[in-house]
Amino acid sequence: MVAPLRRARLDGTPYSRRPNVEAALVDLVVLPESDVADRCKIVDTAHAEYLPSECLLHLVRASRADDSDVHFTALFRTLRRRILALLPRLVVGRLPDGRLLESHTKTVIADAVMDRFQELLLLDRDGYEDRLDYFEINFDDAVAKLRLTARKKAWKEENRSKPMTEDEAGELEAEIEEAAADAAAAQNPPMDSRIDDPGYRFRINVAIDALPEDQRRVVELLRRGFPIDSKEPGVQTIVGILKCAEKTVRNRRDKAFEVVRKVLEEEES
Repeated sequence: MVAPLRRARLDGTPYSRRPNVEAALVDLVVLPESDVADRCKIVDTAHAEYLPSECLLHLVRASRADDSDVHFTALFRTLRRRILALLPRLVVGRLPDGRLLESHTKTVIADAVMDRFQELLLLDRDGYEDRLDYFEINFDDAVAKLRLTARKKAWKEENRSKPMTEDEAGELEAEIEEAAADAAAAQNPPMDSRIDDPGYRFRINVAIDALPEDQRRVVELLRRGFPIDSKEPGVQTIVGILKCAEKTVRNRRDKAFEVVRKVLEEEES
């Protein structure tokens, strides 16, 4: 029996996991720890036994009942790698002597995201931290929210009297793109309470999943914080990843936003 989530939406409806996650957990919770550990090693998302991050987090949280530090550590290492994969790359180039050049801002953001997640996890191991429940519904989106909060705080604390670098401009563009995606998809200002409703966010994600592959890929990369383009050497961009023109990327983005908006309009009509 998989324990239900405890957090509730604004209307009092309990949070619930996606059906595929719930079904996977039913099979996972009865497996020996060694089998779970083997499945954690699978990195190919297309593999039939790949563990969704939502399932992995549930297993991490459930391990508190086993009081098994070894099992917890193995699960957490995999989960940590998943979080880092959702954050912008720290390396933005090389110094003249060949050493890697890391973005200070991105490093601060990555550290803040990991610190906040680990803080929530420690609170959960001491009792039950219901703020982690949304991570079991949409792990990638929950991490994206942590990243966006950390990003805003990092920029606010920086001295903005100096000119913005190409790298920082690319990060700012990524934040704008991400905010625009949420606003366009929800067709409401970001402060609309529905944007915090996991059911509403789930419908947005379903609409995104149904997009044509080229449009969906652009949206996914935007949500992961990749800039569309950058003149800074070493910065990974959507243009570079998809190997297409900047105009093409922006056209796909605009079409995707419009499709998602219309889908949500039809559901509410």
